Amino acid sequence: MYLLALVHSLPFSSYDYGGIDRSTTTKRQSPSPFVVTGVHTGSGPNGSVPLRLEVREMERDSTTWTLYILGLDMLQYTNQTEMLSWYQITGIHGRPFTPFDNVQPVPGNEENGYCTHVSILFPPWHRPYLALYEQILYNLIQQIAQLYPTGPTRDKYTAAAANFRIPYWDWAAVPPAGQSVFPSSVGGSPYVVVDGPVGTQTIANPLWSYQFKPLNPNDLPDFPLNQYQQTMRYPTTKTASAQSQNNLVAQQLDNSAPSFRRRLYNLFTNYHSYEYFSNEAWFSSSNNPNGYDSIESLHDQIHGLTGSGGHLSYIDYSAFDPVFWLHHAMVDRCFAMWQVLNPGSYVVPRPATYSTFTTYAHQTQDTNTALTPFFKDPLGAFWTSAEVANTTTFGYAYPETFNSAASQVIAAINKLYGFGAQSAFLPGTLKIRELDSINSWGTTTEWIANIRVQKYALNAPFFVHIFLGTFNPDPASWSFEPNLAGSHFISVKGLSAIMDSPCRCDPDQMVSGTIPLTHALINDIGAGHLKSLDPKDVNPYLAQNFKYRVTLSDDTAIGNEDVPSLKISVVSVDVQIPASTTELPIWGNIKGHMDVSTG
Repeated sequence: MYLLALVHSLPFSSYDYGGIDRSTTTKRQSPSPFVVTGVHTGSGPNGSVPLRLEVREMERDSTTWTLYILGLDMLQYTNQTEMLSWYQITGIHGRPFTPFDNVQPVPGNEENGYCTHVSILFPPWHRPYLALYEQILYNLIQQIAQLYPTGPTRDKYTAAAANFRIPYWDWAAVPPAGQSVFPSSVGGSPYVVVDGPVGTQTIANPLWSYQFKPLNPNDLPDFPLNQYQQTMRYPTTKTASAQSQNNLVAQQLDNSAPSFRRRLYNLFTNYHSYEYFSNEAWFSSSNNPNGYDSIESLHDQIHGLTGSGGHLSYIDYSAFDPVFWLHHAMVDRCFAMWQVLNPGSYVVPRPATYSTFTTYAHQTQDTNTALTPFFKDPLGAFWTSAEVANTTTFGYAYPETFNSAASQVIAAINKLYGFGAQSAFLPGTLKIRELDSINSWGTTTEWIANIRVQKYALNAPFFVHIFLGTFNPDPASWSFEPNLAGSHFISVKGLSAIMDSPCRCDPDQMVSGTIPLTHALINDIGAGHLKSLDPKDVNPYLAQNFKYRVTLSDDTAIGNEDVPSLKISVVSVDVQIPASTTELPIWGNIKGHMDVSTG
């Protein structure tokens, strides 16, 4: 359940361990350079490394969940001046643009974070980043477990602590009955009751927000983020009194859930080139209709709908929000699953699209490019993509990947995101319609809107909302509209970094993504507005009903004509349905149907 009433203050603080000096916990693990090793204790199924579990699955284990919450709490209340504090670890991604572990910027790139976006390195760079976070959290949890009373209680917590790995949030799977895509543990309440080493206490929920201690507007200068004392999701205002609207975040995520599910299934089953799968860069020289989507573009969609004008909406502020880590563990899981299916495709040399703290735009990036600021040894060498290709390097796997069996991954993909899962929310009559869309040869037609636009077209994060049918003229309603097919999101850096840092890149760089239309079309078939998925029926229907609108992340409407670089085309593909749960669908050739420039 989500709190419908706004909480105007956070009266709860950190867990009180009864006088224990917690400042020593991070100082004891802060050598420089800090070597990112991941975690190498515990065991998983059949002797494998331990598994990262879905956040709801972890929550079922009250012992591990308690340690997770206490670990997050301790990390978030570590002094911001400490290198291994929440503030500095999350600051690696972007703001406050300061060196981490003394890894200095290249001249002229001081107004950047270390993270690689619109880059061939997008998936592998985030892998050691997550491993660093997991390693720090794990170390804190070991110490917390030792604070429980000696005997069976401590033994229970130390056993759980040895197996601890960070959870992921599966935003594409059908949630349990009666629940939102957005876990209630994350957005349900600003406080949580926890049974810690010195008894039960009510503390600030470390998954609800991160509270800056203190907020330093010089570090975080962009308005309105320089007003917020804690991380925000869908903030009510642009003032210091703003509150997160997690209930609205949940509603709009649920409204777009079919889009996430179908996009992810399409990526798993139709994208077999790492170059396209890995990142959202679009190059006119390729003009590949099969290359519009990517795991980065889908990842942006979650950032946009969860942030909605809050910290997650901006590349250089997003990691401060605790949900960033659940989300990126999911992205890493998708990457790991895709790797099992496509073992022969990986990083290829490509020029960097944008600058980072340590990389110039146009500099060639390949498997041997240093993934800064993540040290792999005490001598100062950095991890590279070649060395992080396997998750076991950092001591973890996922439920689908622990034995590296393609059949296991395919079965999970079909079960969680395939045609059966895609119709899970449909009433019975519409499920029949979904089945009716599969012809006697076991083939259906998939309809997709391909989108490309300049990433910095508006110098601000923005949505492209696609509708099939009428919609409310109020832009604040667009992500909740029943006729919404999906919302594409373009994430950018804060305006101060855009203005203060010379790009040294192509300012007209295009990025791309997709919005699947099939689910919305099947809804329209069920409502009697459309006869079938056949092009002879769909084309005239789309000509009359396909509309798109643009908003900034705070729901400010932007005229379609004010984004001239935005191009949308509609394509269809005949898809052979898999004959068994361990087979993937077979995609046919893409057929183009209509191009949209304004409408």
